[in-house]
Amino acid sequence: MGAAELAREQRAEYLDAACGGDQGLRAEVESLLKSLDDAGRFLADATIGNSGADPDAATIAGADVSLREQPGSRIGPYKLLQLIGEGGFGSVFMAEQEKPVSRKVALKIIKLGMDTRQVVARFEQERQALAMMDHPNIARVLDAGATETGRPFFVMELVKGDPIVEYCDKNNLSINDRLELFAQVCNAVQHAHTKGIIHRDIKPSNILVSTQDGRPHTKVIDFGIAKATAAKLTEKTLFTEHRQLIGTPEYMSPEQAEGNLDIDTRTDVYSLGVLLYELLTGTTPFSRKELRSAAYAEIQRIIREVEPPKPSTRLSSSTATIANVAAKRAVEPGRLGVIIRGELDWIVMKALEKDRQRRYETANGLATDIRRYLSGEDVVAAPPSTIYKVKKFVRRNRVIVTAGSSVAASLLIGVVAFAWQASVARNQRDLAVNAQIAEAEQRKVADAARAEAVAQREHAQAEEAEATKQAAIAKAVVTFQTEMLAAVDPAKLPEDPVTHEKLRDKVTVVQAIESAVKKLDGGSLKAEPLVEASVRDTISETLSGLGKFNDSEANQRKAIELRRSVLGSKHADVARGLNNLAAILNAQNKLPEAETSARDALAIFREALPAGHPEIADAQNNLAVLLKIQHKLEEAEPLYREALETRRAAKPVSQADIAQSLNNLGLLLQKRGKFAQAEPLLREALGIYRASFPSGHPQIAVGANNLADVLQDLNKLAEAESLFREALQIRRGALAAGHPSIGSSLTNLAILLMDEDRPAEAEPLVREALEIRRATLQPDHPNISQSLCTLGVLLQRQKKFAEAEPLLRETLRIRRVAYPAGHPEIASGLNYLGMLLQDESKFAEAELLLLEALEIRRAALPAAAPDIAISLSNLAGVQQALGKTEPAQAAWNEAIAMLRKNSPDGSADLARVLWRAGSALLESNDAAAALPKLEEAAAMAAKVLPAESPQLKEYRETLGRCKAVLSERGNAGHK
Repeated sequence: MGAAELAREQRAEYLDAACGGDQGLRAEVESLLKSLDDAGRFLADATIGNSGADPDAATIAGADVSLREQPGSRIGPYKLLQLIGEGGFGSVFMAEQEKPVSRKVALKIIKLGMDTRQVVARFEQERQALAMMDHPNIARVLDAGATETGRPFFVMELVKGDPIVEYCDKNNLSINDRLELFAQVCNAVQHAHTKGIIHRDIKPSNILVSTQDGRPHTKVIDFGIAKATAAKLTEKTLFTEHRQLIGTPEYMSPEQAEGNLDIDTRTDVYSLGVLLYELLTGTTPFSRKELRSAAYAEIQRIIREVEPPKPSTRLSSSTATIANVAAKRAVEPGRLGVIIRGELDWIVMKALEKDRQRRYETANGLATDIRRYLSGEDVVAAPPSTIYKVKKFVRRNRVIVTAGSSVAASLLIGVVAFAWQASVARNQRDLAVNAQIAEAEQRKVADAARAEAVAQREHAQAEEAEATKQAAIAKAVVTFQTEMLAAVDPAKLPEDPVTHEKLRDKVTVVQAIESAVKKLDGGSLKAEPLVEASVRDTISETLSGLGKFNDSEANQRKAIELRRSVLGSKHADVARGLNNLAAILNAQNKLPEAETSARDALAIFREALPAGHPEIADAQNNLAVLLKIQHKLEEAEPLYREALETRRAAKPVSQADIAQSLNNLGLLLQKRGKFAQAEPLLREALGIYRASFPSGHPQIAVGANNLADVLQDLNKLAEAESLFREALQIRRGALAAGHPSIGSSLTNLAILLMDEDRPAEAEPLVREALEIRRATLQPDHPNISQSLCTLGVLLQRQKKFAEAEPLLRETLRIRRVAYPAGHPEIASGLNYLGMLLQDESKFAEAELLLLEALEIRRAALPAAAPDIAISLSNLAGVQQALGKTEPAQAAWNEAIAMLRKNSPDGSADLARVLWRAGSALLESNDAAAALPKLEEAAAMAAKVLPAESPQLKEYRETLGRCKAVLSERGNAGHK
């Protein structure tokens, strides 16, 4: 390869090596190169637009500048601010989005000339696949579209930060801190692999790190873009028309460098190994200069055949630079090699295996070994066995080994002869005794060694067989998914019957999936049932995310059936499928079926996995969620507690899993009215989220929202409001306008403002939430009923009964459609409408609704559930209005007894029921019976409600009236 074949920015380094110190030669070569460049531009100038063929890169060289995007140009709602990156196929701009939200983004667009039909089709397929990824360490795809000329573009999260190696060196991060960051990267790559996406260009410049809340946070960028535009690598295509490498030689796996079409996820594992090597040693296994100065065939040979030195060996040989490298890792030069030698060497070299079957099977496997190292556990990676090393040596040096074997035999004969002569000289009797003792000891050692070797060999064979099987499945799945995305060819789609436009920009994920399912149903993977099961898993997950639960369920059931047929009913993979099925059934409100599926999954995991395994905790958590939804709270609580205990004890500890368990247990305790117990759990969960995620991450909004909800129950309203507002602000900033989670935050804040008697502030929030949900959800979705109900109650409190009634009737209608008969949410809808009808003096209809609500709650909830007490109290109020004083007082007394049992120290609910019962007695002219209830209500409210609470004021006023009545009667008796 000569200088003319290199990109301009690569020529200087090449000429440094080629010309040495000969400046005259250097000047002559540079002059020739300039003339060559000028000639190339002249020949490229006049070809644009002169034929019907697709233009190529050369035709664009002289194109009118006005056809190219520049800072200041607009693409849809995006204004281009500055060019921040450029490759052979696309340009990346920092852009400003002005609506519906204002923010800065990164916009990548295919260059003029690269928009051939084939590239556009692949770009479109990859664009849809990328949009399916959702991981905190992957730059998110926010939007996508096409320009007026039909060139597709991505809009991505604008990531600010330094390349990972530069960040680590700039901040002098220790080895352990670097490993923590590297594990984040592995997790992001693993997430992409589960979506069928291979990066193929992992390198430091594609992994940016920034400091957020005092902690480093990684973001992987350019996921899958190379796959959208690259073809097979050959000597002619290793460089594109713009002399840009497809992939980076220093980080290429052997199979990628040789142009192998059979690329799978392990090529990314290799690149991760190179990155880890560089993070530890400050250099890549093969240097840029070593590779870039070589011809293409030599690059291939080096990457494919040459074994790089271990990281510790590289460091020990770098005497000139070791001090600087060690300083950037905050360690003494003499200690650096010691730290890396051994387990870290093994981990790196396993990731860099030339034979990909000997690498880590997944990025997650690499990350797990890093976590094992950090927590002091034994790592899975180990140095190659002696037999393996010997085999490799023999293959490389057959002639030397053959010639040397005769010499070795001669030496062996000599050694044996010498030992025999020495033994003759010893005392025969002592020799016999010692020989007997030694023989017995050696026999024991040999027997133990043989047994251990057999066990190790069997274990290794089992592991190798399982790894080979999983690798084959993974490879087949990736192949099928790639074909699935390509199955719907945009170029072959018909014209839109209305606009007569080509539909190439309207290929959907659903279309690709439908095509794939037809192939599966037709038997395309009949001979590979485990591969088909894995493919159907992915399809099921995608369909579920798109809200197509019936189709998702069908594919998941088929995946479970396939695994049972091959693996048997007690295999952990079957349990994983059952867990997935339970989630899908839950989304469809098929709760009894979901519970059965979750129970079966947990039972299989307990039998198939060792005690304390993280997946057992996951299954416990999943079952507890379903029990909670069905109000089986006492049964759910021990499952949540056991899952939390398991996750705290896990090695390595997963902070995200611990936070999830804390959240779930805290919300369950809240549901059971144990607010004081719930608060510290939810505070700890929010603390973990703040420490684990960057500021403004949606997961922090989840933690803030949950804690605020409990603080509201504890009447810590000021702090609750602050957290609700924080959650809303995060979601508005992080999520697309109109996202359902924004609607949830708006509703939560509005309910708090209603409790604080601030209806004017609450109403616009509720109406916005309702608008969002109507626009994004199905017409009869339960979340729409929640917004309708909230707005109806808000209007009811403002005495706008005529406006409130149709909203609450629609709430009840939706819940009867969305939930099975007898579901507690239907009782809730009946209750709210019944209370409104009471305010409208429609007592007879109100009584019927409230009786039905009470009946549902008695059947569905535990005997002393607080919701039953609320139903009793509401029914009693209507019966009192109908003149049914005796049954009304009986209902109130039953409600009071239930609430005392649940809240021995009192609660806002108990205070309200006491007040309502006392008020009814007062209105019935029984002030004497009313007085103790009203006194207790006022005293309890003073403890549990804020001093300025309207309810507290109302309770005290009623108590004052009762005392005044009794006082008047007393005075009348003394006249």
